Amino acid sequence: MGKRNRARTRTIRAEMAQTGQNYTRAAATAAESPLDGGGVRSSGDAAVEHVKRLLRAQLAIDDARYERLEELEQTGCRIVDGGQVGVDGWNILDWRTDEVIAEGDDGWEGYTAATKRLCPDGRWVHVDSVTDDLPLPEVSTPGVPPSLAKALDDWISQNSTSVEEIAQFIGWSVEKVREHQ
Repeated sequence: MGKRNRARTRTIRAEMAQTGQNYTRAAATAAESPLDGGGVRSSGDAAVEHVKRLLRAQLAIDDARYERLEELEQTGCRIVDGGQVGVDGWNILDWRTDEVIAEGDDGWEGYTAATKRLCPDGRWVHVDSVTDDLPLPEVSTPGVPPSLAKALDDWISQNSTSVEEIAQFIGWSVEKVREHQ
């Protein structure tokens, strides 16, 4: 008996012990669910599980980011967005309201001068820097080699990949995928 068959038999016997089902029914139930211990049945299942883990990690990052933004605002910081918008153009926006605080066409020097003039106490925080010091979760899935993991991460991050495609691939609703992206 090969390793895969032994693992399958162990899974079926565990299902039998847990549910009291006979071998045939336990085998059918085990075939519908991932193996115990976070393993997966096939490389296709592993890829699906990896995409789900990537989306869950993205949601965790977003949650940490919003929590940090709220903490900063509670301490009196103003969260801003913007920056270079062309060769020499720039703008500074209020992150919450999209109000244009300042804009110009005098390059990085003008942007820096406006920031110093409008926020001399340094209480502005650019939204992009909010999570710079937070560790990014490392996502790995048994059965998914690093190169495939990177390709899957790239795939879900591309603008050309629709939410509908991702939802269909992993078996989630479109709404659930949107919530995690």
